[in-house]
Amino acid sequence: VAALALGATSVFATNGDHMIGLGAESRALGGTGVSHYTGAGNGLTNPALLGKSTDKTQFIFAGTFFDPTVKASSTAGSVANPAVGTSKTSSQDFSVIPAISLSHRINDEIVVGLGMYGTAGMGTDWRGSTVQNAIGKVDFYNMRSSLMLMQFAPSIAYGTDTFGVGLTAIMQYGALDIGFDQNTTANQHVGNGVSSDFGYGFQVGAYVNPTKEITVGVVYKSAIDMEYKDQISKAALAFGYGANPAGLAAKSDHLEQPAEYGVGLTYENDTFAVTGEVKEIQWGDAKGYKDFGWKDQTVYALGAKYKAEGMWVGVGYNYGKNPIPNNTDATSVAGGANTNGDTLNMFNYVMFPGTVETTYTMGGGLAISESFGVCLAYTYAPEVSDTVSAATVGAGLVTMKHAQQALTIGAKFTF
Repeated sequence: VAALALGATSVFATNGDHMIGLGAESRALGGTGVSHYTGAGNGLTNPALLGKSTDKTQFIFAGTFFDPTVKASSTAGSVANPAVGTSKTSSQDFSVIPAISLSHRINDEIVVGLGMYGTAGMGTDWRGSTVQNAIGKVDFYNMRSSLMLMQFAPSIAYGTDTFGVGLTAIMQYGALDIGFDQNTTANQHVGNGVSSDFGYGFQVGAYVNPTKEITVGVVYKSAIDMEYKDQISKAALAFGYGANPAGLAAKSDHLEQPAEYGVGLTYENDTFAVTGEVKEIQWGDAKGYKDFGWKDQTVYALGAKYKAEGMWVGVGYNYGKNPIPNNTDATSVAGGANTNGDTLNMFNYVMFPGTVETTYTMGGGLAISESFGVCLAYTYAPEVSDTVSAATVGAGLVTMKHAQQALTIGAKFTF
C-alpha cells in the first residue's frame, strides 16, 4: 500500500489541485460526500456521516487510474525560425491513486474510522524541448514540476437517526519537485530533486435529519501548512525573485493546502437518492498559492443514484471555476495587471495548470455476496483552453489545453 501511494504521480485534480471525491461512489456522484453517506471514505468528506453506518466493520479499497492530457503551445520562435512557434504535450500523464478506508462501530452511537488517501496533486513534464529562442532559453525551459499529497486520517463520529457530529485528525505527507533549464547554452539547471514535508490539520462535520429521507450536512477542513525546502524559492530566484533587494521580493517555500468549508443536502429513499453540495476552497488565503495570485474557488457538485436489490447506478456533475487568474489581464486581477504577470503566468499555467472546470461522472456498484461488493466510477473533464502572456520570460503567448479522464475501481468488505 505504501509503495502504491508514494509511487503515484501528479496532475490528478479537478478543483484546483484537489481530487473530486474519495472512493468510487463519491466520484461517481460528482465528488459529493458532505451530506450523502458513501461508506468508510466519508472520514475525509464529512466524518459525521460515519455515524450512519449500518455495518459493524467496513473496509473499502479503491484505486483511481488517472489519465490527463496537457498540451502547451507558444508563439515564441527559435533563433533559426523566429516566426514559427512551438508546441508540446506534457509527458506527465498516467498515474494510479489509492483510497483506503476502514470504519468500525463501537456501540449504537459511536463509530471510529481510519483512512489513507491520495487527495491532491499537480504537475507537468516538458523535458525534451529542443527549440532555443532568441534570448538563450528553450521553449518552456525543459520544465518539470510534480506535487503529490497523501493524507492519513483517523476519525470518530457520534450519530443518531436525527443528528450526528464527527472529527477527523489529518496527517499529510507532501512531495514537491520543480526543475528546469535556465539557459541551455550555459548548461544552467535549476532544481535539486524532491523535497518533502509532513503537515497536520483537522476536519469537523455535522448532519441533521429533519425527516427520514432528508439529510443536511456541513463540514469544515482546516488549512495545512507545508514547506518544501529550496523548491519554490530557488525556482523563483531564477526569474528574479529575491535576486535584488530593491527588486522583486523573494518567494517562500511554504505551500499551504487551503482551508475549505461546505454544505450539502440529500434526499434519499429506498429506490433513489439525489444529492447536491457547495464548497468554498480558500486558495486566496493559502500560503504559496496567494503569492501566485490564485483566487478562492466555489465548487458545485450534484449526484443522483438509483438503487435496487444488491446494486446501484449513478451519475454526477462537478464544476469549479478556474482559480488561476491571467496575471497580465487587468480585468482578472484586482487593482490592474500584475507588473510581474508574465512570470506568474509561466509558473501557474506551464508548471501547475489546475485549470479544468467541469467534470461529468458516472458509475455503479454490485453486491457479490452479503459481505463483499465491487463498484466503479468513470469521470471525464472536457478540454479547457487558456491563452496567457509569458513574453518577458521568453515564451511569447502561451496557450494551455487541459483535459482529464479517470477510472476508479473499488472493493467493499463488510463484517
